[in-house]
Amino acid sequence: SSCMPSPVGHSLLAFMVTGLARPANRCSRWWLLLVVLAGCAADLDFLPGLLFNDPNRFHHGPSHSLLAAVLFGAGVSALGQALPLPRGSGRLAALIYASHLLGDWLAADDGAPFGIPLLWPFSMEYFISPVTVFSNFHHGTAGAGLTAVLANIFSMHNLAAVALEVALLLPLLVLVQWWRAFVNPSDRRGR
Repeated sequence: SSCMPSPVGHSLLAFMVTGLARPANRCSRWWLLLVVLAGCAADLDFLPGLLFNDPNRFHHGPSHSLLAAVLFGAGVSALGQALPLPRGSGRLAALIYASHLLGDWLAADDGAPFGIPLLWPFSMEYFISPVTVFSNFHHGTAGAGLTAVLANIFSMHNLAAVALEVALLLPLLVLVQWWRAFVNPSDRRGR
């Protein structure tokens, strides 16, 4: 296992960045998907490992870097030419992606290398917060097959990890939403 909040925690962090209200008159179909995808995209590095029956083989590699966040944002900007995404979606997607990195940086880690390669490819150093906020979400170890990974994912430890994320992040999300509505009264109407 290594450090990472669950997809629930990453999604809550993503909505803290964006807010729950969708942009006015645009992308209502795509907005929720974009926010959740951007918040969890760094963990798509599990997919290539499935080809080797080792989902963790590439986890916490280059996809967990600031460069990956910038590249993801650039991809969303390019996609914005084809989909009705609001102006600035690429920058927002990069920021949401970076919230994933923040969540992983703040999570407990029980498997070397500890942390995330935040500055890859400019530095191969892994970074982790000296103070952890989130429990690690177990997803097996490198070399564990898909069956072992799924058994880890659906464990009591992970249920407790998700409960902690919800207990910490949901009140913060409500506070952020309240603050946005206070600063921008048009957000109260839900746009």
